[in-house]
Amino acid sequence: MTTRGLLIGYLVVGAADVVGEATDTAALVLATKPLLMPLLMAWLVLAVRSDGGFDAPLRWLAAGIAFAWIGDLVLLGTGDLFFMGGIAGFLVMQVCYLMAFLRIPGLGLVRAWKIAAVPYVLIWLAVNVLVSAGVGALRIPVMIYSAVALAMALAALDLVLRVPRDLGWRVAWGALLFVLSDALIAVTAFGPLTATPTSSALIMTTYVIAQAMIVTGTAGSVLARRAGAATR
Repeated sequence: MTTRGLLIGYLVVGAADVVGEATDTAALVLATKPLLMPLLMAWLVLAVRSDGGFDAPLRWLAAGIAFAWIGDLVLLGTGDLFFMGGIAGFLVMQVCYLMAFLRIPGLGLVRAWKIAAVPYVLIWLAVNVLVSAGVGALRIPVMIYSAVALAMALAALDLVLRVPRDLGWRVAWGALLFVLSDALIAVTAFGPLTATPTSSALIMTTYVIAQAMIVTGTAGSVLARRAGAATR
């Protein structure tokens, strides 16, 4: 199968999962969600195997995909233990993505224009205010998780001046979408909103798009830098 075919397969499976969430069809969700990250991992392996293989940023990226898959699987369970286990998987995923972004050298957008971080910090503050009344004893873990998400999104934004501009923005928008997806989970779990099939579908829509943008954008950035180095 080609990289294009794998990416199309990922998007088709993702769309089916969103339909399953929107219609509250548990069987469809169970059949599709476990396939998402393996398809994206297969895309990554195929994309880089003949072009220098896995260097440090791509190894961190692959590790992030693996932990996202663990998070997906655990969140298929019900109850607080499964919820916390799934969130732990995504926390490690975000750390891995953060490390992948930081391993790509150069001066980036956030470090050049620190004011670019302001909207991200405001989102972080807004989400923590919205959930403050409902998190109870989880206040510190929620703040830590959201801080890591903020750091990951800012590191993604910082790529914009270090890699080809279109790829940098793809990663940055993908990371922001992931943060917004997480924010919706937080405000439905702890905040003023009630979880519904519609909110679940929106969470999965932003999640599926975000992961595709982050993975393809980061891999494309690494490969573009390799190609640029080879022509010097």
